[in-house]
Amino acid sequence: MNIFETSKSVLLKLVNEDVPFAVVLKNTFKKNNVDPAIKNNVAALVGCELRHHYIFDNLIKRFFEDVEFEKTVYLRFALANGLFLRRFSDAELIALAEKDLDRETIYKLYNFVKSTNEIIPNDLDKASPEYLSLRYNTPAWVIRMWQKQYGKGVVFKTLKVNYRQSVPSIRVNENNIDIDEFLGKHPDFSKAPIDNMVIYQGRGTPKKLPEFESGDLFFMKMATKYVLDSLDLDVLKGIAIYTEVPNNIYLDLLTRFNEDTKLDLVINNTSCYYETKRSLEKVAKHHIFIYEAEYSSLLTCLSKKVHTMICMPKSSTFDLLRSTPDYFLRIKQDKLDEIIANESACLLECSKYVEEGGELVYMIPTLSRKESNNVIAKFLVENKDFELLEERQFFPFEVYDSCLYFARLKKVEK
Repeated sequence: MNIFETSKSVLLKLVNEDVPFAVVLKNTFKKNNVDPAIKNNVAALVGCELRHHYIFDNLIKRFFEDVEFEKTVYLRFALANGLFLRRFSDAELIALAEKDLDRETIYKLYNFVKSTNEIIPNDLDKASPEYLSLRYNTPAWVIRMWQKQYGKGVVFKTLKVNYRQSVPSIRVNENNIDIDEFLGKHPDFSKAPIDNMVIYQGRGTPKKLPEFESGDLFFMKMATKYVLDSLDLDVLKGIAIYTEVPNNIYLDLLTRFNEDTKLDLVINNTSCYYETKRSLEKVAKHHIFIYEAEYSSLLTCLSKKVHTMICMPKSSTFDLLRSTPDYFLRIKQDKLDEIIANESACLLECSKYVEEGGELVYMIPTLSRKESNNVIAKFLVENKDFELLEERQFFPFEVYDSCLYFARLKKVEK
């Protein structure tokens, strides 16, 4: 399979199946024994289409009526390349598109986009969800929800930032690495606006550095580090984490308490569970007990109540709209109620393992009042033995470059 055939196979799988971009790429390359030389080109071409998917949808519907998505794939690649990527031959891509679509109409569309800067319809109100959806490649229903919950100003700033790739932030084990010395050796990194963190600004991935292999560097959102810094963490009193999403909080705690770290880590995510086990095998000494279980089975994992219980259920994860080009295809409006019900159930079950005077911490990487403030408000009404200490919604346009909500709840001492 050549670049364009492989790219078409990947895009069709993404659109028709609920599978992440990275997984589809990996499986397609392996199955078809794709030459390493073309892998980056496939990822770039499909990624470009995904980042402008809605505007291509709109353009094609304006020139073609009731056309099947599969027949438009090569035309989408031609538009992506001609308008943004400029890496391949326009003529070759258009020739491929002509096999499925009318040649004259293809050229009308292609000449139109080449001759104007107004590829979004002029009759759309520039403050409308429909216009913003095309401009920033975000589902219109998400924009309507955000505007209702946070206001148009916040939403506009969020969309502008989301349109750019997020910058990888990395936690540094300050016990083993001198940050100034590290930055002197690695010019692709710079200091982050929060202690013991750096920003990666180079190309490719920094995971090949030996410090990543040893666990002295690991990816972490700056807002997550801020939250951990604010908590009343005490390994002697007990710390437990229930999570349904990948995270490196346990590695952060290892830097804070070294081999004295005592932690119960319950993971309801098979791939995350095994990845965490492999990561912990590299750590010489620790007292982290790791379990794979659902929230309903916490009783089988935790032998007693703890001082700090961190609850990280699966959420709508709107933070991925910025970092994962295909996420908008997989988040569905009709799934939100199911997600919220699960979040509430996780929070309630985790609350049963907090000792008097201890804290229950709720963290979700998303932007949705129904999943954040509303879940906490409902919990507090139904559980009078807890009180709210702090809550905060981080926005991606703020200094912490994160889309994260967290709440600290204290169990009242009788």
